[in-house]
Amino acid sequence: MSPAAHAGPFLPDTGDTAAYSDTRLAITFDTAPSLGSTGKIKVFTTDGTLVDTIDVSDAVSKMSGETQTLFSARNTEIDKLGGNVPSLAQWRYVYYRPVVISGSTASIKLHDGALRPNTAYYVNIDDGVLNGKVAGASFRGVSGTNAWTFKTRATPGSPTSVTVDDDGPADFRTVQGALNWIMQNGCVTCAYAGAAKTITVKNGNYRELLFLRNVNNLTITGESRSGVIVFYDNSDSFNPGTGFGTAAAGDTLVSAGPNVGTRRYLGGGRNVLLAENADLLKLTNFTLWNAHRKTSGWDNQAETMYFNSSALGGSRLSALSMNFMSAQDTLLLKGWSWFYKSYISGDVDFIWGSPYAALFEQSELHTIVDGTNASSGGYIFQARAAYGYPGFVVLNSKLTADAAIPAGSTWLARSGGLAPPTYCTTKTTTGGLGSANLGCDNLAYINTRMGTHIRTAGWQATPAPTPATPTATAGWRERGSMDLSGNTLNVSGRNQNVSSTGIDLSGLDTRAEVFQAWNNGAGWVPTTP
Repeated sequence: MSPAAHAGPFLPDTGDTAAYSDTRLAITFDTAPSLGSTGKIKVFTTDGTLVDTIDVSDAVSKMSGETQTLFSARNTEIDKLGGNVPSLAQWRYVYYRPVVISGSTASIKLHDGALRPNTAYYVNIDDGVLNGKVAGASFRGVSGTNAWTFKTRATPGSPTSVTVDDDGPADFRTVQGALNWIMQNGCVTCAYAGAAKTITVKNGNYRELLFLRNVNNLTITGESRSGVIVFYDNSDSFNPGTGFGTAAAGDTLVSAGPNVGTRRYLGGGRNVLLAENADLLKLTNFTLWNAHRKTSGWDNQAETMYFNSSALGGSRLSALSMNFMSAQDTLLLKGWSWFYKSYISGDVDFIWGSPYAALFEQSELHTIVDGTNASSGGYIFQARAAYGYPGFVVLNSKLTADAAIPAGSTWLARSGGLAPPTYCTTKTTTGGLGSANLGCDNLAYINTRMGTHIRTAGWQATPAPTPATPTATAGWRERGSMDLSGNTLNVSGRNQNVSSTGIDLSGLDTRAEVFQAWNNGAGWVPTTP
């Protein structure tokens, strides 16, 4: 995150009386500093109450007994996202790197919600935490009650509409700070539950993991699609599991990767944005990026977003003019999702999940080079959709690829192998998704332009999909496929044993049709701006 302009080496400036309660601390050195191997950063209120501690040693990682050897155990803390939100009973627990050095600046992310509005603080830093020179003198830490002091500003004026900017005037410096404010005021049991809520994010780079829970009717809008980048390097090796909110951090040790030791399973998962129990969530005009680079020996699953909401009469997500970028497992979806004029990139199963209906309309699904297997074009979808519902629909969109992707190397989909009688046998009527209610390979491509990277056979037949024989409402289907120039595509080579190119899909070629089962037939028709 870019530090704002300031007079001295510290951010917030010492003596600042209008610091942000979600601010990063930052120190500007003469040249690039280095991070030490021991020591702590502490923040106190002016009466001497300790409110936060950052330990740059390996103590936090090692305290659980984990043995992973993939990455340094130093400079690792456990965050509790949403921790200062009174209405929450479950939070997102994740590992994170608190100290980041970029150029000559060392920035420090405190634990989420550690600072309160309208409160005075001072900072202490042990000698050896950071090494370098400030104004020509060797940095020996910060001590005492007066060397680095600041006071946070008052709360925002609006309970439901706020702005975020990493280096200019705004209500918050971080997206999570704004989400916490909205959850505090506009949760489903809060005073502004029924109000429309907005978060406007100004251009900037926002390095953070995000958590939203129990909020309806929220729109998050970026100033520009390429200028607002919300990102983090997260993965299954760093934060194991798909993630969900929990009442306490998990303490089970799980594999960090093949033959590389164990990692503590906290529960918050490997995605950048986790959204739970949300309805009418709209994301528009920014980039959400999981910056993890696939590496041999790692568990490389790394979603940008997990939409973990599955109510039959709620759980609606809209993404308009968005970029979602990762490699493996970019989007994990439940509920009802509409992606319009958006860009989604990845390499392996980069769109997956158990939605009732997820529509990709006038969007681009882009295959990138697999950093662990450059000759593979990977797989676009792995559907585990809800039984009796449309599942995934790609409409009037295009499939593209990096120039280095070999021709004929990408599968339209592969199955997760979730077969009856355990999976995909029973339609839920309550919104609960047990094993019998999900696991269906429901995916339809309608009027889709496809690049030469798509395999002639189209669909990977092993393991066999469920259902193995497609119908008008289930299975692997394709109709009206074109090349990228809009010419009719020859699909005679498709594997007709597991897919169909001839079934009438006119019942899925509009938003109204795809989402007609929402709320037990009431229907949902999302609209363009």
